[in-house]
Amino acid sequence: MNGGSIPGQTAPLIVELWYEELPDLGDPLLLQALRSRWPATELQLESIVVPHDEPPAPLLTVVMPASPLGQDGKTLPDVSQTWGWETAEAAVSACRRGLLVSEMFGDGRTPQERWDAMSGVVAELAQFSDPAVLSWPQSQRVGNPKLFTAGDLDGLINVRYFSIANDPGVIVMDTLGLHVFGLPDVQCHFRDREPGEIATMLFSTAVYEFQYGDVIADGNTISGPWPDERLRCFHEPALLAPSRRVIDVDLGDPYAAGRRDRQSQP
Repeated sequence: MNGGSIPGQTAPLIVELWYEELPDLGDPLLLQALRSRWPATELQLESIVVPHDEPPAPLLTVVMPASPLGQDGKTLPDVSQTWGWETAEAAVSACRRGLLVSEMFGDGRTPQERWDAMSGVVAELAQFSDPAVLSWPQSQRVGNPKLFTAGDLDGLINVRYFSIANDPGVIVMDTLGLHVFGLPDVQCHFRDREPGEIATMLFSTAVYEFQYGDVIADGNTISGPWPDERLRCFHEPALLAPSRRVIDVDLGDPYAAGRRDRQSQP
């Protein structure tokens, strides 16, 4: 185990907090709340900059107003791949402005270090400013900010669900979010299995990767949803956008869908 080393290309973390009315980033009480955790927090023009360690190149979280709706193609978050929050669409439809929380100088840090910094700031903002919606554009999920706590991975990692129009009964599910850390997401192409069980398996496998890195080698097996079930895994190009590498979980016959040349696999 390598403690979360990052073999692939990474991208800065992004979270959006959405409101009916935008909060004042210059509010002294907000700055006081952030400085109680991160004393070097500064207000710079219209942004808040939160350093998480010492110069010369500290990991930074930057909070700034997002573009207004309609400007540069800015739209409300899509809720089509959000599961488990029945009022998500209504909550999003009431929003008009957002705060963009982004990361700087995350290269070389582990996923855990990066997410601890980002999620800590997001949790403080959510508690202080009462947003209507949290949005993770990099995982295509929105969430209820009242349920969010620092370190929460539900949102950072999203499990998506797609039925295949020209292949009745066939489903593709995958995770989205690990690509930000240079790690492969996890996917499963199947039929005649309970999607909720597959979602739990995919999420737990993605969390394992988040914690330990890309340590599931081609041909390795993971535990399936059923007792004593072992499922073989292989790195492949993702079936679904965005283009990226994934770990494909093979449910075996008769549940696996799509073409699989198992004879050529170890």
